[in-house]
Amino acid sequence: MMAYEEKRTSDEAIGLEPILKFLRQLIGKWWLIVIFVVAFSVSGFGIAKLTYSESYTSNLIFNVSNKDRDVVGAAGTYTTASDAQASTTIATNFKTLIQRGNDFITAVQANVKAQTGKTYGKEQLRDMMNVELVADSTLINITVKSEDKELAYVVATAIQSVYPEIAKNAFPTANISVADSATQSELAADSSTLLYTAAGFIIGAALAVIIILITAKIQNKLLSTEDIKNRFNIDIIATVSDIKNKKKGDRSRLLITDRNVGLPFIETFKLIRTKFENAKLKKGYSVFAITSSTESEGKTTCSTNIALSLAKSGKSVLLMDADLRKPAVCKTLGVSLEGEKGIYDIVTGNKTFEESVKYIEKYNLYLLVSASAVADPSETLASDAMAKIVADAKKNFDYVIIDCPPAGVVADAAIVANYTDTIVFVTAEEKVAIPQIEYALSDISTTKADIFGCIYNRAGTGTLKIATEKAGGYFSNRYGGYYGSSYYYGSRNHKKRK
Repeated sequence: MMAYEEKRTSDEAIGLEPILKFLRQLIGKWWLIVIFVVAFSVSGFGIAKLTYSESYTSNLIFNVSNKDRDVVGAAGTYTTASDAQASTTIATNFKTLIQRGNDFITAVQANVKAQTGKTYGKEQLRDMMNVELVADSTLINITVKSEDKELAYVVATAIQSVYPEIAKNAFPTANISVADSATQSELAADSSTLLYTAAGFIIGAALAVIIILITAKIQNKLLSTEDIKNRFNIDIIATVSDIKNKKKGDRSRLLITDRNVGLPFIETFKLIRTKFENAKLKKGYSVFAITSSTESEGKTTCSTNIALSLAKSGKSVLLMDADLRKPAVCKTLGVSLEGEKGIYDIVTGNKTFEESVKYIEKYNLYLLVSASAVADPSETLASDAMAKIVADAKKNFDYVIIDCPPAGVVADAAIVANYTDTIVFVTAEEKVAIPQIEYALSDISTTKADIFGCIYNRAGTGTLKIATEKAGGYFSNRYGGYYGSSYYYGSRNHKKRK
């Protein structure tokens, strides 16, 4: 029974998920909707004002009864249910006669000509008339509208003048009388402005929604952890939420050693640290390759903070920057080292492993990094010397965290992964298209290392976001969004390992 309940809940969530994703897409592009709504509403308002012309109206009201006015005595003093029904039927028929009757409109046409000396077409006169039954009554309200103030009143009085003869011939036993005589023409209210503005609002909103949906369909970007789990069957290690409050000039440095990033950010990396420690206990994993499908997804920030978190727990940790094309670890940590090339120096024989590894006392962390890019990164990483570097690191440290280039961009990550125990895949929400992720995962899945799981980065927050997520981290301060369109590079400053 419990299994059934769980499945039903899951099915309901799956059914609701597309709707919630759709709403999130709309909310994420609220500015586009606002632009379209404002633009089209203003356009509608402008069109209404440009096309507006003054018009005038005159009104008269008829009362309809099934009882002839000559009925006297008791029969003329009360109305039965059948009387009311008959009166309603006559009122409906009289309305139709006014709107479509040829004799009626011909009589009105002749009366108007007699008053004005001009002949107006029958359809022109009909277009001026608006005939309505007053709800829950036998009253008929007629509004005559014209741009000519005098003509509106003339047509209304013509209707009032000719109706007795027409009504008597059509409904000889009925009593149709004027309840309210034709009024003098008055300036009609301008309803077109509101109508055109509202139409512009609706059209603008609809077009914006259509554009958002088409764009989302074309881009096919990652929107939730469910996209990763359902499409690629990869476990979510943790969800790192997006951070809003980082200063613009310091966006490349989001470190757990800085309390300003907020407790949720720090606690998320403690959660990741625990999973790394459990992986070492259960499977013997100690060398972790960190990669992504493209640049600017936050893999270096994740690599650095995982290493810092492990180091804070008292473990000996080596953080290795294997992105020889665009090294970024040192800038993320805020340290510099002029002239050092880390892995490249060891592979080319310019330095030993011990000489190249630097100890940063401030973080209790060991680094093997480059100060600048190298000319032949793939060949350097594919060398036997690189395999020995990773093997030596595994012997000398409790954990080795290797920041790799994006797997979906170059082959370097797949090369390095062959020397490691497992791979951690970092992906950012609404940053990359699903096919890019598929390509990157296909690339690293051919290596010797297992895929440990995915860190879902820059996750949005809010009710709709929470409703579409079923797993991941527990914390919700916003993080990310502060990586530029390329990696961060800079000079470094290190101490030797003691």
